[in-house]
Amino acid sequence: MNRVPKISIVLFVLCFCLNFIGKKTFAQDIHLSQFWVSPPSINPASAGFMDGDARFSAYLRTQWLSITKAYQTCGVSADLPIVRRPRQQDIFGLGINMDYDRAGDSKLTALSGNLLLSYAHSLNAYNTHFLMGGISIGFQKRTWDYSTLKYDEQYQNGIYNPNIQTSEQFAGNSHWFADIGAGISWFYSPQNENIYQAGISVYHLNCPSITLIEAKQVRLGLRWTLNSELMFNIKDNMTLTPALYFSAQAKYTEFLIGLNYSYAFPIDARGFINKFNIGLCHRWKDAIYFSTGFELRRFLIAISYDFNVSKLIKASQSRGGVEVALSYIIKKERFLRRKPIPCYLF
Repeated sequence: MNRVPKISIVLFVLCFCLNFIGKKTFAQDIHLSQFWVSPPSINPASAGFMDGDARFSAYLRTQWLSITKAYQTCGVSADLPIVRRPRQQDIFGLGINMDYDRAGDSKLTALSGNLLLSYAHSLNAYNTHFLMGGISIGFQKRTWDYSTLKYDEQYQNGIYNPNIQTSEQFAGNSHWFADIGAGISWFYSPQNENIYQAGISVYHLNCPSITLIEAKQVRLGLRWTLNSELMFNIKDNMTLTPALYFSAQAKYTEFLIGLNYSYAFPIDARGFINKFNIGLCHRWKDAIYFSTGFELRRFLIAISYDFNVSKLIKASQSRGGVEVALSYIIKKERFLRRKPIPCYLF
């Protein structure tokens, strides 16, 4: 068994420190559990940084089916390296992602699309140490259907009457705005066994106005995101990956800490390593969730389920959300030729 390097101990200490800080924070309702499946979706610096020629990712999440109009969230992303130097392998990356979210009786919907540009600079001649930076430029459209809502003045003696006209005035039912983000990321793999990754990103740098009613402007605050992962071997075909994710926007914060176990099967005839993954994560003051999935050649499929542990547990009966994530990486295959085994008996 390999020794766990000192830097892993530092990362674990950092995890527990953030966990302690998280006791004073608030949880967010809309989020993704499997944040590691599509790195460009949480940090534009990761666009195009992969072992392959192109990457496609998608996810689908449904939450709070047991207590209200469910949150329905889905998204797709694609990224690729557009320029890669042959020796000291600096990489220019390009990507795009789109997200869709709908919730509540008013069908409050958020649709966003972003173009990602990144640059990864190799810090050594072995291409095992990289520093990356990236920007995200895009749009968001928010819509809602206020005709489905009920208002106080439509109740008479405690009875709702939909025929009563309301005096509420709305500027419209849709709003477009531009959105700008940026991020930096660090990657280090001193051996073929251990991988260290960390990144920080910030979104809504232009603080866009998001109001849908005739009132003074309501601006979208900056959202900071920190993520870190460490992957190390415990045996030749087994790895552990502790990970953390922290996001903050105004007074709302979200903190996740988890551990993933991977078992690698023997290399197949085409040189692929297939894996089985299983993980356990905790979203502070919100949910405990399990994830499992397979990596078959360059196709990844994973599913997770959140068990609610927040103050809503009496209403939710611990039922949270289910999430399915997919990822596929295109890379030119290298075929392994099978050599005949000499037999001295025949």
